[in-house]
Amino acid sequence: MAETQVKRLVIVESPAKAKTIQKYLGEGYVVEASVGHIRDLPQRAAEVPKEFKKNKWASLGIDIESDFEPLYVVDSAKQSRVNDLKKELKEADELLLATDEDREGEAIAWHLLEVLRPKVPVKRMVFNEITKEAIQNAANNTRDIDQNLVDAQEARRLVDRLYGYQVSPILWKKVGRGLSAGRVQSVAVRLVVEKERERIAFKTADYWDIDAVFDPGNFEARLFSVDTKRIAQGGDFDDKGNLTKQDVILLTEKDVVEIVEGLGSTKFEVTDVTSRPYSRKPEAPFMTSTLQREASNKFGWSAKRTMRTAQGLYERGFITYMRTDSTTLSESALNAARAQARELFGADHVSTEPRRYERKVKNAQEAHEAVRPAGDIFKTPAELASELKSDDFTLYEMIWRRTVASQMVDAKGTTSTVKISGKTNSGKVIEFSASGTVIEFLGYKAAYESGETDEA
Repeated sequence: MAETQVKRLVIVESPAKAKTIQKYLGEGYVVEASVGHIRDLPQRAAEVPKEFKKNKWASLGIDIESDFEPLYVVDSAKQSRVNDLKKELKEADELLLATDEDREGEAIAWHLLEVLRPKVPVKRMVFNEITKEAIQNAANNTRDIDQNLVDAQEARRLVDRLYGYQVSPILWKKVGRGLSAGRVQSVAVRLVVEKERERIAFKTADYWDIDAVFDPGNFEARLFSVDTKRIAQGGDFDDKGNLTKQDVILLTEKDVVEIVEGLGSTKFEVTDVTSRPYSRKPEAPFMTSTLQREASNKFGWSAKRTMRTAQGLYERGFITYMRTDSTTLSESALNAARAQARELFGADHVSTEPRRYERKVKNAQEAHEAVRPAGDIFKTPAELASELKSDDFTLYEMIWRRTVASQMVDAKGTTSTVKISGKTNSGKVIEFSASGTVIEFLGYKAAYESGETDEA
């Protein structure tokens, strides 16, 4: 007698992700999408069930008289989706909740469990990248829903509602309509205001520099001292505009004119050359915040554009999950980055031991790795040039470079400082200074050779 095949229903958040995962799991699995959250606190009075409308707390959606018990309702726009999922569940022998492995994803999984009320076994399926190996491994190594993560998300959601719904109306009365307050945004606004007050209170101070170009070779240098006294720079002033050091000279416009006019046929000579070793380490792999900052610095992208592009790359299986506070790499990712760096740049460019970038940050979500190329063998940008276009390729290349570079050795070189001295017509001894660095061994910088900067 033929054995009946078990049918498993897998629920993820997005349709794009569902399509890819269905391909990797094959027969025996039906992959559907919840299309984000299916349930939340009521957004409008019309969404509050009749039996709760008379309660004072009904508009909040939180019973503040009963241990802040939340009132969840299914979004009317999602009711048809819920009905479809219930229909699929009736045909399933097992339910796998495969939403993202973070607070929001865990909460979505819990809400699905609460709404669907399955009569079949339920398992939590989690993964950090959408590759065939990762998805199949996740399906075979499930766990229970992490109630601590669910509670953490719920606490944030309730504070969002309590703060926003009760403080925003005060802003409307005191300041103007259309303004809003929030758990995060109000704190951010305060920080901005405090910094703006510091800026307003800051007293500016005028100071002058003299830059000179010397022959041969258009050699640029800046005036460093007059009669052995160093020229004051920005760091020598406090926030009141006062000099904090007495052993420096504050150049005025009059002083600068006098020095320049007094140069005449002054002869300059190199009086000192000092050199010191230069060494620079690679940056840690990307987490969400550094990914957004780097894309902004390099490409002028907004955080929204960066995350939209990263989301697409993740759902199509090109990078790992993009919402993370972690800079760590799994052992397989470390091996992949090191192997690729060795193949492309040579063994002498790869660190002897794996470089690890753990972050000890309170409340960080360390379940995920850093944002990196997906898989145990990274695809180079050249391999994806015909498959990824525009923003997708640009962001993938940046992530790939950062990940591979993180496992390479320090860049090495020499920083030299040259002092050039002369005497003005009035007898003042002036000294110019110039510094430059020569990179003698690229190290990790080899990963950025195509005109890219590696600044974070």
